[in-house]
Amino acid sequence: MTDAKPQPYTYDLGHLMCNDPNPLPSLKSATTDAEKEAILAKTAQECAQALINQLLSCCPISRSQDDGALQIALPAPEMQLPREKPVPTEKQKTKWEKFAEKKGIKGKKKEGKLVYDEAKGDWVPKYGYKGKNTDGDGDWLVEVDEKADKEGEDGEKGGRKKAKKAR
Repeated sequence: MTDAKPQPYTYDLGHLMCNDPNPLPSLKSATTDAEKEAILAKTAQECAQALINQLLSCCPISRSQDDGALQIALPAPEMQLPREKPVPTEKQKTKWEKFAEKKGIKGKKKEGKLVYDEAKGDWVPKYGYKGKNTDGDGDWLVEVDEKADKEGEDGEKGGRKKAKKAR
């Protein structure tokens, strides 16, 4: 650094942060944008150089066993970074929730609507569209029990029932 700063930098090596509390040099004296950019670049360079010097002097340096590259072990962050948005507020209870709490009413535990179908290898609904209970409905070929079919043709018990005639 070329100038001695009135206030020293503060560091948070866990976040790789260097804070300069000193005011920026006067940009009013600079007449062009290029001069202003040069002043800001010089200030940023001094701050970055101070951060690198602090890292090399305070943090342990080791060599990686995989590829032999140098590594710096950073300490834990000291500063709590601010949130982008405020902490969400707790939602107010509805009238029903207040009433249920007052009377001690608890919700019913819903049974799972999905079951695992080992044939398909996927979770499917118990009932309804593409459900487990509709396994054989869409088959293009259905096996017929010969014994039940013969009994139905003879008109004996079992087999297909004939429609009753109207009297």
